[in-house]
Amino acid sequence: MSGEILTVRDYSVAYATGRGPLQVLEGVSLGAMPGEVLGLVGESGSGKSTLAYAIMRTLRAPVAAESGDILLGGGALRGLDENRLSAIRGNRVAMVFQHPGASLNPTLTLGEHFRQVLARHRAIAPADAAGEIERLLAMVGLPDPSLTARKYPHEVSGGENQRAVIALAFACEPELILFDEPTSALDATTAANVLDLFRDLQRKTGVAALFISHDLGVVSEIAHRVAVIYAGRIVEVAPVADLFSAPRHPYTRALLASLPRPSLAGRDLRAIPGALPDLTRPIAGCHFADRCVLASGTCRKGTIPLEGRDGHLVACLRQSEAAASDAVETTPAAAGGAAPSRPARLSVSALTVRIERSDLLARLLGRPPEAIQAVNRIDLTLHAGEALGLVGESGCGKSSLARALTGLREFEGEIRIGERAARSPADMDRGYRSRIQVVFQNPDHSLNPRHTIGTILARPLRLYRGVSGATLRDRVAGLLSRVQLPRHFAERYPHELSGGEKQRVAIARALGAEPDVIICDEITSGLDASVQAAVVNLLRDVRIATGVSLLFITHDLNLLRYVADRVAVMYLGRIVEVRDAAGLAEPPYHPYTEALLSSVPALEAGVEVRRVRLSGAVPSRVGPLDGCPFESRCPRRIGAICRHASPPEVRLGEAHRIACHLDAAALGRIPPIWRVKGGASVSFPREGGARGQGRASISLPRDGGAMEAGKDGGGSA
Repeated sequence: MSGEILTVRDYSVAYATGRGPLQVLEGVSLGAMPGEVLGLVGESGSGKSTLAYAIMRTLRAPVAAESGDILLGGGALRGLDENRLSAIRGNRVAMVFQHPGASLNPTLTLGEHFRQVLARHRAIAPADAAGEIERLLAMVGLPDPSLTARKYPHEVSGGENQRAVIALAFACEPELILFDEPTSALDATTAANVLDLFRDLQRKTGVAALFISHDLGVVSEIAHRVAVIYAGRIVEVAPVADLFSAPRHPYTRALLASLPRPSLAGRDLRAIPGALPDLTRPIAGCHFADRCVLASGTCRKGTIPLEGRDGHLVACLRQSEAAASDAVETTPAAAGGAAPSRPARLSVSALTVRIERSDLLARLLGRPPEAIQAVNRIDLTLHAGEALGLVGESGCGKSSLARALTGLREFEGEIRIGERAARSPADMDRGYRSRIQVVFQNPDHSLNPRHTIGTILARPLRLYRGVSGATLRDRVAGLLSRVQLPRHFAERYPHELSGGEKQRVAIARALGAEPDVIICDEITSGLDASVQAAVVNLLRDVRIATGVSLLFITHDLNLLRYVADRVAVMYLGRIVEVRDAAGLAEPPYHPYTEALLSSVPALEAGVEVRRVRLSGAVPSRVGPLDGCPFESRCPRRIGAICRHASPPEVRLGEAHRIACHLDAAALGRIPPIWRVKGGASVSFPREGGARGQGRASISLPRDGGAMEAGKDGGGSA
């Protein structure tokens, strides 16, 4: 299209592999206009990042074949030599990666990164560079730009590093910025602030952007148009509102059906069966045909064109039938969970975890090391058969708590599993450890790559249950069956499995010890929506079949309503709220819970989210902290009492308690986060029902309309 900043036309690329050419992208055509954000979504392995690297001309594998056109402002990028490309990268086109560590040199200060970019592309005099660097750092909201410029990447938080990377991307006023999963490594509130920052800068500068993500919720908030890619082919392109309200391709509809939505809580998420096709083999027709319930013989012949009208393009021969199908129909989940009246499986009393901060200078001077208060005297109970969600920002102490529960971290206080009590890791013998198991976030780091799956699963059976011989093989096969993997996977190695399959193996290994409690530490954060849905459904089935209790640690609040019976909200080492998961979206809630909920993208049709953005400094965690830990960032603080006095516990029901200086009446006046466009509040169903009962209901708002945080509840910003 004339006037496009980015034009990709009939682009294909294949990588050279030992099994032959791997056709990563095939016939891709898309474009972005000035000031437009084009979202690109699809499963892992669909070719999203390869397209970004192709645009940057930094393809990372041996290329077997490449064809088509990639244009920047009408000029071809393919065929340019490295000198001309170097003059374009960072200047006319910039890229923001998933992890700031991929683009920041740990041996350089943040300011030095900017000096090199400015000297290379803008030829700013050294005398003027310092002022420009401070302007750029201030532009992205980093505190004390002069001091920040002198810091190294390891001296600032992940969110601050990502802000610095975004400032670098905007430093030379590029025409195009490529974002490759820029928020997937950030917690909800930090990600929301980063997205707000980009939205504001993009509006002011008019830069075009290609925003790549597997998080459809994030894309729904940031993009103007969305392209859906599957197995290297674009299958649908549409304005963002059209794509999310009326998707037409079966793959797009299946992706959206796999997303956790408050209105469908209490039902199983819908996972997409099957896997991506083998792209080393020629594929005729639609690449999605083998996983599509609507596919017919004609879908497997020829090339399916991308066509349509009004800017909504679809590559599907059955799109009218797909549009008429119920893409988000799901089956009610089997009843699970536990009432607080059931016996306690795991109880924590006055648990405190301190982490010594390594300081070489302090040690040389003979000073005692500083200790960070990672967990601060928390009390928590997990009942038999219950799933308790634990949510909070990165660094709040969730993982430190998990490590203390399993004896991987020294602690004070008491941890009790059934009748067994532990006051230090030394009290946790083999019998204790068999009763509490962990599934970690990244199975690549927790599964030994040199052992077969059978060997990995056999270890807890031998160690904790004394199983051997033919019985051992049968029990390994039983564990694989329990997590819905075929028996022959016992002969495979971890690298031969997909990410979702490896996470299933990790769950099976935890089950091998026949534990009372399984701790799931961010186990879905790196998974695609469909794979996440399959793992969540599996956990529900396992919990119902075995009666195991789950401590489910996550930063995805939408997901909690599918997994958890109760939710504990953690901030700076303290539990600030405990409540039923079913009513999570309904006030009253702690001001920090309110901010967390406001950071969740709205995927419900006709529903908007009242945004609460946090500002202020996070207090030091060295030594004891007086007052409320959230006081420095709380938009509803009420004065000196919040700063100096520990907040009392406000009980709002049998299973609902909040640690806050606001009383029950003030907390009750906090308006809902979710609101139907037009002003009415939203009440989501507390449990699933028959088909057609999973819709949001509308009730009158308590306060008569939307309001800004800090103007009610007894506090001011």
